[in-house]
Amino acid sequence: MTSHHDSTHIAALDELGRRMQAATERSRSRGWRPRRWTALTLGVVALAATPAIASVSGIFDDPVTIEEALPQVAAAIDRDDPAATGVALARLGYRVHWILVTDNPGGDSPTRSRSVAAPPAGTEILSVANERGGYEVTPGMRDLGIEISPAGSAILATHR
Repeated sequence: MTSHHDSTHIAALDELGRRMQAATERSRSRGWRPRRWTALTLGVVALAATPAIASVSGIFDDPVTIEEALPQVAAAIDRDDPAATGVALARLGYRVHWILVTDNPGGDSPTRSRSVAAPPAGTEILSVANERGGYEVTPGMRDLGIEISPAGSAILATHR
């Protein structure tokens, strides 16, 4: 090792390099033990099997939309006419909870939302979800949450 007066510390780095080289040469000379090969083989098999397991389990599948899961709902939806959509869904026995999503330029979040009793004129449908805002469909589900936004809004342009 070098003395404490060496300001460049190059000698310390050289010493560290020599020690690292000695440590790696010792491990190479021992050879691989059988259990290391077993562990390595099991690790490779696990890495190779992960995509297959994930594809079978559905981990990487996109969530199914309400419209895909309930074709009768999809047939009733007119994205350009939320009021007509509400009437058609009511005929099918669905209750619609309307959420008006508007742009919020300069705010903390890019949009703001609030519940409304009926869709205002000049709005279009952004998305159809369950009453909690998710895409899970349960047997007998009758409540839907439909997000609407004013025509020409920035949020509507990002969802088209």
